[in-house]
Amino acid sequence: MNNMKKIGYSALAGSLVAFSANAVELTVSGKTEITYSGKADSVNGNKWGNGNEITFSGSGDVNGMTATYTAVIADGGQANSNTSETFASSSLMLDMGDMGTIGFDQGVGEFGVSTIDDKMPYAYEEIWTYTGASNGLQAAGGCNVLGYKNSFMGYQLSVELDPGHSESATNTDGCTGDGGNTGAGETRSGYNWALTGSPIDGLNVGVGYGKEEDKDSTTANKSDETFATGFATYAFGPVTAGYQVSSADGGSAGTASKAVEIYGASFNVNENLAISVNQMDTEFQTPSTTRVTEETTGIGASYTMGSASVRILQSETDNLGGSATAKAVEHTEISLMLAF
Repeated sequence: MNNMKKIGYSALAGSLVAFSANAVELTVSGKTEITYSGKADSVNGNKWGNGNEITFSGSGDVNGMTATYTAVIADGGQANSNTSETFASSSLMLDMGDMGTIGFDQGVGEFGVSTIDDKMPYAYEEIWTYTGASNGLQAAGGCNVLGYKNSFMGYQLSVELDPGHSESATNTDGCTGDGGNTGAGETRSGYNWALTGSPIDGLNVGVGYGKEEDKDSTTANKSDETFATGFATYAFGPVTAGYQVSSADGGSAGTASKAVEIYGASFNVNENLAISVNQMDTEFQTPSTTRVTEETTGIGASYTMGSASVRILQSETDNLGGSATAKAVEHTEISLMLAF
């Protein structure tokens, strides 16, 4: 029986080698970005920055199904050393036609509730990206996970299964640590899903839920972490408006639950220029203290000229982390991006 297994594995390995050598079509794309950014009333250092990203995509036929591999290499723009270059993310997907798509995701973010954590219309980045504000997301977020997605009666279901990861370690790829491929240090596991659709022209809606369970936590009285969200956006002419509510619960004893509201609108001035205005309110709900709302507001703009884009974001967060005495955080960024 063992010999038969070895023969089967050898045949499978040989077929995969032949597939990779003869059937895969490889494409390469990339981008480079120069930014000028900083926070008000803070020690900023050099406000200029640069980053580069190269994406390799290969696809081929596997017994009538389409297998796709994506790998992203990114760096922080370091000029005289390759130590800052990282294998940022990757995914392996198998499209089975009407049966849906299954895959393994390592940081791309193909599946689950993290795909709809903030679906508001933005001309540039989410307003909370650089101020340290929280949108309440608790799910694994596409790090070393298994996934499935398919369409049913016009609606798209996306499911993410988190087999296990450490709640503290971090891999060089930016994903939460999983003990390499040994399973060592895996203290959390869970699942999450998202269901989205467009019931009428211009209207997009979606709901999602996630749960992360503690398997072997050293923290006493720690409960499972959950996250739920729902959104709706509506586009009419050059304007898109959106509203989203989310909630997050669980964690260590005394950890604040979060109730999140995000809303905003974007306006396409013409085919090149877009602007947006957004706000996010995160209420921190701790039983033993007064509830405090973290407030984040932001204005974004983007201007596209062929493969070049100039983007601007100005955002501010008050009561950061649910602290009424926290100093307001203001962030401004100007970005020039070239895609190729």
